[in-house]
Amino acid sequence: MTPESFVSKLNVAVVEENNAVYRALLLNTDSSRASDPYWKRVLAVFNDLNSDQREVLIELTRQVAIDTAANVLGVIDGKHALEGADGEFRLTYGARNLAGELQSLFLERAEQLAP
Repeated sequence: MTPESFVSKLNVAVVEENNAVYRALLLNTDSSRASDPYWKRVLAVFNDLNSDQREVLIELTRQVAIDTAANVLGVIDGKHALEGADGEFRLTYGARNLAGELQSLFLERAEQLAP
């Protein structure tokens, strides 16, 4: 696996698939049937929005996933330090080192796929 194929697969698994799940949950869950107090609150807010505002909120969930994954990749790449972590992080696939430019590759990919 190359760094490029890794970030492509990560984008699908973390951003696109999760965004589809959140979209479906937000648009299709009957708030009166939700049992989780958190989801009841989320759905109450979501249902008070007009359709354009709902789309903005769904876009926000996608962007949060992108930013979160990019930040983690930045730590793995050594671009962002974790407090108290003095060593180097590595991401390997077999014997191949994938780290180094994962954050940049991921953000480039996300920009290409932006709606």
